[in-house]
Amino acid sequence: MSLDSLHLYLLFTPQACPRDPFATLAAALEAGVDLVQWRSKDPDRPGFERARALCQRASVPFVVNDDVMLAVRSRAAGAHVGQEDMPADAARKLLGQGWLGVSTHDREQLAAAVAAGADYLGFGPCFPTATKGYAAGKAPTEIAAAVAAAAQARVPLFAIGGITAANLSALRALGVERIAVSSAVLAADDPAAAVRELRRLLPAPR
Repeated sequence: MSLDSLHLYLLFTPQACPRDPFATLAAALEAGVDLVQWRSKDPDRPGFERARALCQRASVPFVVNDDVMLAVRSRAAGAHVGQEDMPADAARKLLGQGWLGVSTHDREQLAAAVAAGADYLGFGPCFPTATKGYAAGKAPTEIAAAVAAAAQARVPLFAIGGITAANLSALRALGVERIAVSSAVLAADDPAAAVRELRRLLPAPR
């Protein structure tokens, strides 16, 4: 499976789900999420295995946040690191052929992630978000510039941060084709309906 074909990335934190987290994940997968990141705040191997099994059943790639060695040991599709986690070049060496995602917040970080061998980029926050404590989002010009730089580098970029169905059209107008979401799905009254609405606004699956 190619990263180019993936558009809706769910950052799955069980603790962020007001209802049964695994029922929420199963519903989201069935509705059209095509990439999942394990993002638990606490060690939870049973939860990790359960989430991975749901993704395997749905044929959806499963990526581990922060814990590169867990990604390697579990043979996950890859790992994602932030600016304060393991350096991207070190993660790249450990992952081998596994996917490496890197969170970026400006053009310099984006260029450094590409140079370190990132397979995909996260860029944001695009809007204010309580998940990471950002009170403001990036300016439209910054987002458009990041999209253009990632396209020039031929590295898929997922916009992240406060994205909902209500503001996604504004990002699409800036050239965004891929998004990463958390509370827009996990906290929704109907996670499947939330996913279907986001998918409606994104490019069709290839």
